[in-house]
Amino acid sequence: MYIVSTSRTGEFAKNMMTSSSMKEVEVERKVFPDGERYFRLLEDLGDREVAVVGNTNIDSDILELSFLLDAAREEHPSKLIAVIPYFGYARQHMIYKKGEAISAKVLIASISEYADEIITIDIHDTSSFRYSKSKCRDFHASASIADYFKEKNIDLVMAPDDGAFFRAKEVADILGCKSGFMNKKRIDATTVEYNMDHLDASGMRVLLVDDIISTGGTILRSMEIIKNSGASAVFVSATHGLFINDSARKIAAECAELVVTDTIKSSYSKINVSRKLSDFITGD
Repeated sequence: MYIVSTSRTGEFAKNMMTSSSMKEVEVERKVFPDGERYFRLLEDLGDREVAVVGNTNIDSDILELSFLLDAAREEHPSKLIAVIPYFGYARQHMIYKKGEAISAKVLIASISEYADEIITIDIHDTSSFRYSKSKCRDFHASASIADYFKEKNIDLVMAPDDGAFFRAKEVADILGCKSGFMNKKRIDATTVEYNMDHLDASGMRVLLVDDIISTGGTILRSMEIIKNSGASAVFVSATHGLFINDSARKIAAECAELVVTDTIKSSYSKINVSRKLSDFITGD
């Protein structure tokens, strides 16, 4: 398989190349004086299996991913896979207010025009896949997260809400410990109340997991409640660390350890999910 990566996912793509059968494709990139960008694949990809790797949380990366997919498609590969470690805009997968664009639909429909298959990692909502003309698969980072915490003596894995409970349960099942989720009750349009009245975390080492950490508000509130319930230590992990407004520093200061996967590069990206993803893609 031949691997093409966008500028920001080069390291992730290199980590995916776990066997000699995978080869990195060199890309010629330049920017014209008027700001327009140019991309050229420096490899013959005819009748080859090709994976183009790129995130969609930054608009310029979306453009680069689209151009690289088009360049790869023009080579007539035997199969073209779009690998999107972090699928940005997935939170707008439906209309919430009249007049809104469905951002996830625009992206996934466009990508499916080029790719035979789309692979994501812990996409925020898999209902976005219904907009695709191509086969879609979502890879879960749970096993990679569990591997990292195997020696941390975790007693309880918590999700910040019931919607993320399946992720906490996956991690807990691998670790062989209990799992649970925060109760979330909306009081009014601006107030949400969190509690874990149904669980006793006294003396426990608790791992709080989610798919995305953005501003960190939900995680910080959940941590406070878990601590108040008597937990001896709270660890925090997520698949995608966006860390808006210095949220990583705020969370790290309040927990035993903060770690995320390598879908988005940061100093907290200590969990390698790219190798297991490679096996998922190739079926090994």
